[in-house]
Amino acid sequence: MAKQVKSMGDFDRISSLPDGIICHILSFLPTKDAVRTSVLSTRWRYVLASMTTLDFQYCLSSIYSRLGAANFRNFVDRLLFFPNLVTLECFRLHENSSREDEYLRLYGWISAALWRGVKEIDIRYTPLPLLPTFLFTSQSLVTLKLDIDDDMKVPCKICLPNLKTLHLKNLKFSDDDSIYRLISRCLALEDLVMDLSELPKDLGELNIYSFSLKRFALNFVETVTDSLIDFNYTIVINAPNLVYLKYDGPLAEGYCLSTMNFLEKVDVVVHQLDDEPSYDVNRESGATATISNLLRGICNVKSLNLTIVKPETLIQMPLEPVLEFHKLAELKLEILDEYRHWQGTWVIQFLCCAPNLETLHLALPVPHRGFKPLPEEVPPCLIFHLKEIKIKYFEGNEHMFEMISYFLNHASVLEALMIGTEEDEELSIVRKLLGLPRNSKKCRVLVL
Repeated sequence: MAKQVKSMGDFDRISSLPDGIICHILSFLPTKDAVRTSVLSTRWRYVLASMTTLDFQYCLSSIYSRLGAANFRNFVDRLLFFPNLVTLECFRLHENSSREDEYLRLYGWISAALWRGVKEIDIRYTPLPLLPTFLFTSQSLVTLKLDIDDDMKVPCKICLPNLKTLHLKNLKFSDDDSIYRLISRCLALEDLVMDLSELPKDLGELNIYSFSLKRFALNFVETVTDSLIDFNYTIVINAPNLVYLKYDGPLAEGYCLSTMNFLEKVDVVVHQLDDEPSYDVNRESGATATISNLLRGICNVKSLNLTIVKPETLIQMPLEPVLEFHKLAELKLEILDEYRHWQGTWVIQFLCCAPNLETLHLALPVPHRGFKPLPEEVPPCLIFHLKEIKIKYFEGNEHMFEMISYFLNHASVLEALMIGTEEDEELSIVRKLLGLPRNSKKCRVLVL
């Protein structure tokens, strides 16, 4: 009888792999799914104890039976406190449970992960349970992400020497010193995201201090914006090595930003609040002046995305004459104004502050009838450097045609003017655009 040979389809190649490779494969799965793979082979049951990534996403939610959830909790206990401990790369827990009887267990899980030298902790849990104090003195942590929609209790003793990534979302701080203390004692921090849902009462300064920081995003969630108008606070950012900055929220009373010579890109979204009082445009303080304060702090940027929401008083005051974006090569300016109070003169004035601008993208609503004539002064960037202009949401309004005609008349090196418009208006707009005189012989007009 001929010897029977197993076909390639019958050969279990995965189980023959070394334990380290199997663990690496399983690390890409949520832990509850990785556990289910144990039915494939008895050998895999022991491999699970050596997993370096533990990812528990909504495993304790009510969709699981009480018995199933209890069994799962016991399994996690055995997994985290397994005698043959291995260093953890990542501990991730995303859960919507609000049961207080889970807090002590969660405290133990986080503590066990820290004892095992975990490098990344990612917790999304509402409300926040008690965090181990030594979470803030971990020598192993490289990444910490907390999304907890609750007060952040920051101990006095903090030292996270190897932490490079810190994401804090939906957090509330009891005092402004907690923020400064936490950030300044992360000595290797490079990536910081802060989504604040509540600021301390009587806030004086929101102080971000980090010489190692390269990427910083500061966002105020919608629930906090109504209370911000009661605070006369200053945002202080002392981070001279920043490469990327994002700011999304109402304008503060003032800004104090360190010189940022390495700034590559900035995304700014500034809001005028519904209940914000109107300001005299001749005043040297107030919300209309702070937009210049903010822009002055980022004047070394190369690429700027600026969105202004409800700009009734935010852009009525002229920009400071000394303001200059000498490195700015790309500008994307969007104005969201349902009342259409913006003025083309402010846009031209902004261009005068960017003498080396090469690319300009505009998304502007049709202005109201009080549109002021464009200034005779021509921004230097139009004459010497501007090569591409893109205008979105163009509706063929006479004032917008006036602005486009202004660009074409003065742009000496313009290569492309791109217009985004509705299809039913496209033909008439194309005819009118092609009839406009152009200063640049190389300029192509494209309707998108």
